[in-house]
Amino acid sequence: MLSGRLLALTSVVVLVAGAGFVAGSVPAAAAPIELFSSTTPGFSAGAATVPTGICFVLVDATGGQGGADRDGVNAGGAGAHVSGRIAVTPGSGLDVLVGGAGGAGTDSAGGAGAAGGGGGSGHNPTPGGGGGGGGASVVSAGSAALVVAGGGGGSGENGAGGAGGLVGADAGDGTNGGGGGTSAGGGGAGFGDVGAFGGGGGGTGAGGSCGSAGVGGAGSGDVGGGGGGGSGNAGVGTAGGTGGTGTGTGGNGEGTAGGDGGLGSGGGGNGGNGSGTSGNSPGGGGGGGTGFGGGGAGANTSGGGGGGYGGGGGGGVTVTATNGGGGGGSSIVAAGATNVTSAADGTGDGEVTITYDPETDACPVAVPVPPRFTG
Repeated sequence: MLSGRLLALTSVVVLVAGAGFVAGSVPAAAAPIELFSSTTPGFSAGAATVPTGICFVLVDATGGQGGADRDGVNAGGAGAHVSGRIAVTPGSGLDVLVGGAGGAGTDSAGGAGAAGGGGGSGHNPTPGGGGGGGGASVVSAGSAALVVAGGGGGSGENGAGGAGGLVGADAGDGTNGGGGGTSAGGGGAGFGDVGAFGGGGGGTGAGGSCGSAGVGGAGSGDVGGGGGGGSGNAGVGTAGGTGGTGTGTGGNGEGTAGGDGGLGSGGGGNGGNGSGTSGNSPGGGGGGGTGFGGGGAGANTSGGGGGGYGGGGGGGVTVTATNGGGGGGSSIVAAGATNVTSAADGTGDGEVTITYDPETDACPVAVPVPPRFTG
């Protein structure tokens, strides 16, 4: 018999990541397991399924590089390279869009915008075509974008394309050209004030604009609008569609007339058509989609904007600067993500890899601690 003492029973439940660990222990990292990896541009619905018991994945995504102009003197903007550890729901499907590299300009045509919302480039018979915008790479769960890595802007005859944006920062402006997409999801402004105007970038927020060129389409929730079409001579570019309609191929570059806008993917807005004459042909804006807006079209021999959380604006012509690069597309990671890194170093087509660690990325598990007597 216990005398003068109180017998108290306490029970503790501790949450740990992964079964088989005692309270207070830190799970050791295991070899990462790959769920998905691809460098092939295009959209894959249900590309990966989150395993049972896994609550986090590591996403590493790179946007496509912008295309070079016909002469290849100026480089297309680098795609953004973004990674982060993202919270996910066990058993849920992940959709993946791998952004492509923008097409190079030729003697006869402007470079085509890439899959992932790249804007098409303009063309002029004498100097040839500019480079198309690179496409955004996106990982999403349903209608929610988890990671967006912006594409680089295409280069123009007289300027390089802007780079895809770092997380939390606006994307790069094209040299003598279109504005980069903003960190808040707004489309970059098109470039131009005399004769040839680059289209405004589409965005998940507000679209960009420029003179008689098409205004970038505004977003609707997580769905971005299409990039605006460029304008040349007396033409008027068509505005990009708002988010929520359409199917994310890039806008086409065009050698003899205004280029058609690209279709959106995942409920994105259509890209705007270019408008002009065979002597000064603008491209079409890139289509938007889940998590990204399309890049604006380039005019004359200017580059198209890159697709991104906010699409880049297309290049055009001003009194003091002509035929520059398209702006880059901006980037984002889901709120609450950890281990986030970003850089502007993507070359060629984009890439997406999704992995998880079976120990450190496992869902928290309730592990009861044996009763303890005090008194």
